[in-house]
Amino acid sequence: MPEKTLFHEPVLKKEILALLFSNEIRTVFDGTIGLGGHGEALLEGFPSITKYIACDLDKEHLVFAEKRLSQWKKKMVFCHSNFSSIKKIVQENSVERPLAILLDLGLCSHHVDNADKGFSFEKDGPLKMAFDEEGNQDCAQILNNASEQELSQILHEYGEEPLARKLARKIAEARETKPFETTFDLRQLIEENTIPQTRKKTLMRVFQGFRIAVNDELNVLQQTLEDALSVMQSGDRMGVISYHSLEDRIVKKFVVANAKPETIETELSLHTEVAPAKITLLSRKPVVPTTEEIERNPRARSAKLRLFEKAI
Repeated sequence: MPEKTLFHEPVLKKEILALLFSNEIRTVFDGTIGLGGHGEALLEGFPSITKYIACDLDKEHLVFAEKRLSQWKKKMVFCHSNFSSIKKIVQENSVERPLAILLDLGLCSHHVDNADKGFSFEKDGPLKMAFDEEGNQDCAQILNNASEQELSQILHEYGEEPLARKLARKIAEARETKPFETTFDLRQLIEENTIPQTRKKTLMRVFQGFRIAVNDELNVLQQTLEDALSVMQSGDRMGVISYHSLEDRIVKKFVVANAKPETIETELSLHTEVAPAKITLLSRKPVVPTTEEIERNPRARSAKLRLFEKAI
């Protein structure tokens, strides 16, 4: 896709600049640099940043971001990697403290708008849905090879789709005649088995479910949160932007668990503290977009930003 058509409005930019960052921050780990929107804002707003580690699984995004952020090239470290490699990447790079970690879990607009990447049911393209196109799995492979039970589980657990069993059965039946190859193949099957009033929501849930399965997103997120906390030191900060309940549930559970002191039951008390809380919340509630931002960028409407600082 021509570079001039690449654009992505960074979500919650003002809130991230105000709540996650300060002039004390020296190193940034950006788990999904995308097209460099957050990176540009942060590097412009905080000249005190000495190193910006930028990760992405999409090579095209890395190339574009490297050009966009070229004026800060001496500070940049670009990694074609999943953010789940945070422990290895931080250990391999000399990191000045405090460190700020930013994970934006959302789809880049380019992923949705580019039919060749296969993420959208509104554009006909190959059934890929893989952030890393050099990976070993895509959506077509799952649709054509997974068992009916596995398909139902994906749709139920990752798509939270009420028609999971029915659609899994229909997929298994349809592929006997013709394998699934394009996004419109999957869309057509869903349209044939849903009523108009609920069709769009079903399409959204089904495509979400298979995208999560292709990229193993929920397991990757859980492991990344744990590894990120293990490399953080006192005063380091982290912000995570989630876009649907499955992601946010994992982040919320992780934050709540680590924001409480560790306790045990003793003869004197049911809750004797044996270790202090590992993190301090930077915002009591998740930060959400303003009405103005949603009007300007409707794709931001479901975003939730959770922020915390390493306490010990």
